Amino acid sequence: MSVSLSTPLKIGNKAAPNRIVAQPMECNNADADGNPTDLTFERYRRLAEGEWGILTFEALTVAYESRARKNQLGIAEKNREGLGKLVESIRAIDDETLIIFQINHSGNISNGTFSRVVSPYPTGDPGVYVLTDDDLEEIKEQFATAARIAYEAGADGIDFKMCHGYLLGQLLRPANTREGRYGGSFENRTRFFVETTQAIQKAVNDPDFLLGTRVSFYEGIIGGFGTTGPDEVAEDDTEPLTLMRMIEEMGYHFINVSAGIPVMTPQITRPTNHCPEGVFRHMAWTKKVKETVKIPVIGSAYSYLRNGANDLKEAVTGRKDFVTLAERNIERGYVDMVGVGRQSLADPFFPRKILNGKTDEIRYCKICGGCASLLRGQGKVGCAFYDSFYKEELKRIRKKKS
Repeated sequence: MSVSLSTPLKIGNKAAPNRIVAQPMECNNADADGNPTDLTFERYRRLAEGEWGILTFEALTVAYESRARKNQLGIAEKNREGLGKLVESIRAIDDETLIIFQINHSGNISNGTFSRVVSPYPTGDPGVYVLTDDDLEEIKEQFATAARIAYEAGADGIDFKMCHGYLLGQLLRPANTREGRYGGSFENRTRFFVETTQAIQKAVNDPDFLLGTRVSFYEGIIGGFGTTGPDEVAEDDTEPLTLMRMIEEMGYHFINVSAGIPVMTPQITRPTNHCPEGVFRHMAWTKKVKETVKIPVIGSAYSYLRNGANDLKEAVTGRKDFVTLAERNIERGYVDMVGVGRQSLADPFFPRKILNGKTDEIRYCKICGGCASLLRGQGKVGCAFYDSFYKEELKRIRKKKS
């Protein structure tokens, strides 16, 4: 049977109606307690109209005292009602898309102007608090509570975030040389992941609840994940692929492959015209993961492809647009689903237009970086190219910065 973007996919005991994923994109529009606002509801209702295979809620912080965004969505007891209403509003529009909550702790990427910056290992910065084993035990319980709240709010599952340089990614990297149970050896550096996964599975004892994770396969920093030592820079697949096997063995239902750290190595995470070949690197990393595990694998960096109006080089013309490359990779078994982040901001109806053969109506992402500038400036995040509200927000941020 031919497999295409429109083909449903079984994930655990559930099914995604198609192969296109809305990646988690932080939009910094919550209220002071981390609850969704009218802007949040508007954004997710529009995404619901887009008919995504998976709709992933943006990095919900489990610890509001250490967060990267001033108006970041939270996932604690006080947020359960608001998140539940948000899920209900999506289900009222589309009851087929799978709703996944990404749960996260910002760690060293927390913003010190309004929260506490923490790290699992000494960074050399005296202003960064080094978490104790007791602190990590508390955070472990916060993740378990977050998973339970996601379940009670009606989500289909969670994405336990281990990408982009946040706390879980920091624990994984060889630079994590802390003493004790959570640093040094690969076994120790993955211990928090293993123990927290077990706590999550205990908190939500339902085989239908999906458990997934987004992982940076290679961080692109000295001592980062995807290298072999705290002072190594050469890329090595050994630990990433070992981790992928562990993820599957722990009972996860899907893996979302990413790379890089947006605040440190953004060109790895988000390919641009300055570094377009990053798209091919993402596809190669995803293919390696797909060859290693049997559970569904989601690929990243597909926003850059657009309708072929990109700077990728090709030996034969006409083969570098989103639909062509996404369907080819799915058909050849290199990936199961394809994710877009920036493109979901530019056009929340992206998959619906593709599946209905209306690609000429798509508002393609311009790769202008406006959304990233909004996020860095602690503004409300959306597409600053197509949406007048976010154009004005970007002007405000830039004026404030200047």
